[in-house]
Amino acid sequence: MPIRFFKQTMTILASTSDTNGVIGAVEVTGPKGAMPPLHVHHREDEAFYVIEGEYSVFVGDDVITASPGTWVWGPRDVPHGYQVHSERGRHLCLVMPAGFEAFFEEVAAIATPDADPRNELSRLAAAAARYDVEFLGPAPAPG
Repeated sequence: MPIRFFKQTMTILASTSDTNGVIGAVEVTGPKGAMPPLHVHHREDEAFYVIEGEYSVFVGDDVITASPGTWVWGPRDVPHGYQVHSERGRHLCLVMPAGFEAFFEEVAAIATPDADPRNELSRLAAAAARYDVEFLGPAPAPG
């Protein structure tokens, strides 16, 4: 079942129960300008595979220009995020080990399409802390 996370749609493809906790897989679709806050996972690694659209993916000090077929690795404890530049973006998000995909289910009531992430950051940060994820603020402007 799709989950709205601000202006993006998350569809959980594989969860902890599906993979015995090994990997979580989420398909993410978002409009131009979609950009989650820069964040750090302290429990899991995250990988991005672009299916559709053009992105800037931020990993540490690197900015990767990503188009369909691009794979980007986001190791745990390294700040990362992304921004969609095309009219629509779609990517696969993989987390290893599984578990973080449940964060989207938990915060769905907070992160409605009309909500302003800046106004909900403290509530999101509290939920993220339960998943050992830290929000660092806006991602840097590419270029």
